[in-house]
Amino acid sequence: MKKLLSLFAVLLFCSPLVFSQSPKEGVWKGAIIYESVEVPFNFEYANSEESDPTLIFINGEDRASLKAEVRNDSLIIPMFGFDITLKMAMGEERMTGELIKHYRNQSYAFEAVYGLPRYEITEETNPVEVGSRWAMKVNAGQSSEYPAVGLFEQNGNRVTGTIMTKVSDYRFFEGKVEGNALVMSTFDGVHSFVLKGVYDETLDSWSGELILDNGYAQKWGAEKDESAELPNPFEMVDLSEKDIKPDFDKLSALSNQKIDPETYKGKVLVIQLMGTWCANSQDQTRYLTNWYAKNKDRNVEILAVNYEANYSPEYGLSRIETYKERLGIEYDMILGGRISKSEAAHPFPFMDQIEAFPTLVIIDKEGYARHVHSYFTGPATGEYYEDFDRRFNAIIDELVAE
Repeated sequence: MKKLLSLFAVLLFCSPLVFSQSPKEGVWKGAIIYESVEVPFNFEYANSEESDPTLIFINGEDRASLKAEVRNDSLIIPMFGFDITLKMAMGEERMTGELIKHYRNQSYAFEAVYGLPRYEITEETNPVEVGSRWAMKVNAGQSSEYPAVGLFEQNGNRVTGTIMTKVSDYRFFEGKVEGNALVMSTFDGVHSFVLKGVYDETLDSWSGELILDNGYAQKWGAEKDESAELPNPFEMVDLSEKDIKPDFDKLSALSNQKIDPETYKGKVLVIQLMGTWCANSQDQTRYLTNWYAKNKDRNVEILAVNYEANYSPEYGLSRIETYKERLGIEYDMILGGRISKSEAAHPFPFMDQIEAFPTLVIIDKEGYARHVHSYFTGPATGEYYEDFDRRFNAIIDELVAE
């Protein structure tokens, strides 16, 4: 009997434990719950005997992987370097919890069910053609009206794409069209959006609402337009004169982070005005991090200036430390202050305010501002992301060669 108990003890403590509440491996449907709508998305859950479980978030063709910490009967997932945490109580085929945006002291209910798609899709013989490009007006007729461009791909009733504005793109949407109705969603940790639309066959146009937060939505209208464009972000600020230098004393909010211009003398300097709360800033930061690893020996430097939504010096510095660690940033990063488009423009005499976070200001070897890139079109925008890559590298090549 003693031998049997000893054998049981060895098996108990030397074998990996599998609890009844352990989530099934495979694809799950998750949802952020708003009062009037849920924001559905898919993720793939995978266990590992050697490390923490992995969740792969699925939006269209995009795949983003995160490690989850197992804490008692819960999964704790820090969301992609943002000050956001997804917590869920583990279950074999169902999990519940909350998405917590710490920087806003705000939380949202969350639930997940194993094995379900983002949307149930009924295949139609001749589905409505969504079109590949829309000219959109959001908040039409209001003082807050702004233009946007919709970019879509359709495969039967399945639709993927994104929406671009002069401030950002809304990253990877995925959804369906059935009858004359379109519904799409995206979830990336920060963005929890739903796009709803109805097609008017008589007018050959679309209209609907873009749900951006719990209780907050914007009305929109759109027409198919293959020539729809937004202003070129490289051309929105005129720097044809080459005699303007930034005021480095105004870049940092902290006296112990003041920047000496001599540090970058003789080098091309890319100044990124960004925020750790901003999904598009993170897209651009990932690009710059990879780019810098390949180009840092070319007499080029990057300086990121962080503007925080929930501002205090202590909070801002802690966010910088976490952000650099999680994204593997090797270049300099300082605290600019509280989020403000006008405050971010103060060091630059040629701007009253920036158009968006993130914004790039590119400085030549003599310390003069030569180019401004006013908003970022990330990987979801396809050709526009590729165009940014080409134009950015051409500018750097030209300035390095001077």
